[in-house]
Amino acid sequence: MATDDLQQYLNSLGDRYPKLGQALEQAAKALKDSGTPITDQLLQGLINYNRDFANFQQTLQNRGQTTALAARSLVELQQLYQKITPVTDEGAIPQQVLSLLEQILGLTHSEQKDFAPLQQAHKQAQQLKQQISQIDLKSDPRVKALLTGEHPLNILLNLVNRGDQLNDEQWAKSAEILENAFGKSLGVAISRGKIVSQSGGSTTTQPPLNVTAVERPTANPDIIILEEPTTTTAPSDVIIVPSVEINPKPLTIDGQNIVFGNTAIVGQPTGKAEVKPGSVGLRVRVHLQGLGDRDFGGGEYAGTKGQGRRLEAFQMAINPPVPGLDIQYMAHIAQVGDSPTASNGQMVGEPGTNRQIEGFAIKLAGPEAPKYDVFYNAHIQNKGDVPVCSNGQYCGTRGQSLRVEGIKVWVEPKK
Repeated sequence: MATDDLQQYLNSLGDRYPKLGQALEQAAKALKDSGTPITDQLLQGLINYNRDFANFQQTLQNRGQTTALAARSLVELQQLYQKITPVTDEGAIPQQVLSLLEQILGLTHSEQKDFAPLQQAHKQAQQLKQQISQIDLKSDPRVKALLTGEHPLNILLNLVNRGDQLNDEQWAKSAEILENAFGKSLGVAISRGKIVSQSGGSTTTQPPLNVTAVERPTANPDIIILEEPTTTTAPSDVIIVPSVEINPKPLTIDGQNIVFGNTAIVGQPTGKAEVKPGSVGLRVRVHLQGLGDRDFGGGEYAGTKGQGRRLEAFQMAINPPVPGLDIQYMAHIAQVGDSPTASNGQMVGEPGTNRQIEGFAIKLAGPEAPKYDVFYNAHIQNKGDVPVCSNGQYCGTRGQSLRVEGIKVWVEPKK
């Protein structure tokens, strides 16, 4: 996309969001006052805006603005756009191209260090990197393709970073470009979450939870599934991922604690959370797109934010065990629907199948269950941190194609 086209695209987004915001405000009032549903036209307009916003983010990323994917507003994207140097400015082009090439060279296969198709992409990127000071920046088609996001290396980076946000037609077109450039197996590896950024941490599979063996659970009709959370008792303290800055006072919505601003996980969590006196210890394992299995403790945020990574599966167990107390959970899986109820270390979800978890519910069971409460919330695509749910309430969405990117779960004795 040329610079002039970028400006027109940005102007279009700028023209649309005030009108959408006003229409959404009116629709929200009508919904609140009289229960009037939001029109299909408005919903489609919001979906289109979110799609075009994401496309513009990726375009800026391809043009060297490496923080574009973390931008949350059009104002932030406008600021990043202003920093893009026109193609005629020869002095800054190498830096933009080098930034893109470094991102390509930072990709790795989580299981095969010598994965030939990726090595071929690395070879192209390395050759361009070495030749950048010698080639004609104005006329070289490779530089132009990189700067406009049309080079196969851009396509590779786009599929790794935002492949789950592409529709089937966009994915198929991108996969065809990759196949022509590097072979079919590279696209397959990306679709299975095997190609990851080295800066994003290893995807090495962790040892199994030291609890009940993982198996396909049977349905349990006792778990309560609600479409929207009702009033809950929020915890007195909110525990955030270790090494993340903690706000002195948690923000609230309707009296419920919400954690904002948690940074994405970096490296390998220990999975050994400090358990507060009187609380119940948990061990939570999540499978994240491009990162694989990660272990966390009760009260820790298990996932990422701002990276566009879907939560594909999870399992949890009370650790150390409490006699007479079990934890049960289910999930709503894209293209599958509600899973059967699992418990005590069984897995819900389908890792490696490109299917995201869109919501979940957790409850306690056993003779000791009436003495405890389980609390949980999630970070959801386009919604952020949602209110705290408890004891079987459904947390998330259905039928909106919005991924869960992380969860936080903790158990406390009733007061």
